[in-house]
Amino acid sequence: MPTSASTHRPEDLLTRLRSANADADAKLKALREVKNQIIGNRTKKLSYIKLGAVPAVVSVIAATADDCSSVLVQSAAAIGSFACGFEAGVQAVLRAGAFPHLLRLLSNSNGKVVSQLI
Repeated sequence: MPTSASTHRPEDLLTRLRSANADADAKLKALREVKNQIIGNRTKKLSYIKLGAVPAVVSVIAATADDCSSVLVQSAAAIGSFACGFEAGVQAVLRAGAFPHLLRLLSNSNGKVVSQLI
């Protein structure tokens, strides 16, 4: 198995999100991959929720400067994907404390960030 395949495992993606040493580009790639894996897939959403993905994504939003719009866009999109059409996802988002961070992003100067919230 190629080494790159192991970096797409949910556990590896979450490790990259949680890593204090990961740069913005590594977090961006991990966020994008998480988002792409869960869109429209309740089974994967539930799997990621059980692994603690929602608090990890919320932590990224909380720790990211307002001018790092790509990371914020992907974080907001991932949070929205977790909550979309899936009650367990909505509950996970609320339990993770995402709401105040998402409200903060509504005042972001970058329209792409704001559009992910609407």
